[in-house]
Amino acid sequence: MTLSEISFDPILAAGADPVQAGVALKKLAEDPNLDGPMLVAALAEEAARLMDADPAITGGLLRLIHLKTLRAEGDPLSKIEPATLGKIIESLSPEVSNRHLMLQLLAMRRTPESLGVLVTQLGQSPPKGWMAAAQILSPLMQHNDWSIDAVFPALLDSISEPSLAAPILDLAGHVTRTGLVHEHPAKGRIASLNALLGHVAGRLAKFEEDPRSFGTEVEQVQAVLGEAVALAVSLCDAIGLIGDESSIGELNKTLDLKHRRVQCEAAGALAKLGVDTGKERLAELAGEPAARLRAIAYADELGLEDLIDEEHREPRAIAEAEMALWLTQPQQMGVPPTGVEVVDSRRMLWPSFEDPVDVFLVRFEYNFGERQYSNVGLTGPTVFAISCDVADFPPEDIYAIYAGWHADHPDIFTVPSKEFNEAQRRIVEPLQTYLERVGYEDVKVDRLGFFLDETAAVFTAVRNEKECVVVTDGLETIDLPTGGRLRPPQPEDLFHLYKGRKMLRTFNPNGITE
Repeated sequence: MTLSEISFDPILAAGADPVQAGVALKKLAEDPNLDGPMLVAALAEEAARLMDADPAITGGLLRLIHLKTLRAEGDPLSKIEPATLGKIIESLSPEVSNRHLMLQLLAMRRTPESLGVLVTQLGQSPPKGWMAAAQILSPLMQHNDWSIDAVFPALLDSISEPSLAAPILDLAGHVTRTGLVHEHPAKGRIASLNALLGHVAGRLAKFEEDPRSFGTEVEQVQAVLGEAVALAVSLCDAIGLIGDESSIGELNKTLDLKHRRVQCEAAGALAKLGVDTGKERLAELAGEPAARLRAIAYADELGLEDLIDEEHREPRAIAEAEMALWLTQPQQMGVPPTGVEVVDSRRMLWPSFEDPVDVFLVRFEYNFGERQYSNVGLTGPTVFAISCDVADFPPEDIYAIYAGWHADHPDIFTVPSKEFNEAQRRIVEPLQTYLERVGYEDVKVDRLGFFLDETAAVFTAVRNEKECVVVTDGLETIDLPTGGRLRPPQPEDLFHLYKGRKMLRTFNPNGITE
């Protein structure tokens, strides 16, 4: 296909029909003769239509171009002219959500020309949200074969943009730590960094007094808080790397904030400057699970290992810290748990590991006044907490459900009942009949699970007048009650338990050691 044969009419037309546009996007996606560079060149010829096109549909087209580019063989980025990408980016409506994907392609190109266009575009029209900005600059964190002079100090001119400040400082910190520069690129701007830290710390202090100061909608508050915390962390890191004593005052104010991650970064920066309060606070923060790992890392980096109590380095303490830190992430609970405690630990062979590993079950809880939330998560081979409540499961079954969840193999999967073919229905029918014969009522199939060479079906049912989920392969049957539980196990959870039991028995024929 030639460039002149590529048509974006159903996609870029003003008032485009979403269904017709979707069909057109699907055709472009499935055409094996089209790659990302071809679509970029063709779209640049249609740049004048981009501003009036539907932002959502245009965003879908940009994602398609991004995927087609990344999946192409050879070196597709070398076929894309930075100026051509720049022309597309300049023509996009500010409402197009995937604009940052085109900017990321410029960063991935990593030539002086592409980086120059990138810096210019970031300055002219910053992305919405610091996470998008971080995604744009991430390729430069992963490679060292790009021109520092093409990025710094020019990129620092955009540091006043809230969405760009933290990612820019993180990139500056990266080139400093890896020795790509002799001194931090923002060293000459230390006064501005101090002032910015004071402003951000003040906003966070106000939020701690009145969370509504960041808005009333939960998503809005989380976005504003996430951006403020990311910037405070990046500023403390940059200031610590620069090492100017003029920063001590603002760092001390930041140290007074309640947010543990921000406290830890401020303490680390103060410790780098030789301030005793920073060293003392690092030692204290090592006692708090959510901050423990970072506090220990800072102490070790600064040669302050002796300040950390040895009990905080014990495997159980590290397991509690890993769970607390995981829960604190924005995509999880977003705040540290009220309490964490290792309730069981075993050494065992685990899916995808060749040698035995130490596995920990960690109970965590949140106290929200009148409401409480608790569960048991897993650390060791991975860190995760399942949605359903497993707190009252025996330890062996908790290990099993997590082992089943963690297993990744092309021959282990499930098929929802609505997608059954005739052969799969024939497999399920005798298993359903079997359950009805042994006392289960109102048996309804949910999915068919394939476990290597074995099959098992998962059902919802009633047994002894109690609702439950049940899985059976005709030889082994497991059921779990669902009625009356706030977070009952789902059919998928039960299949995790089923396959997890089988795997742990196979991997650990002599049992798992305490």
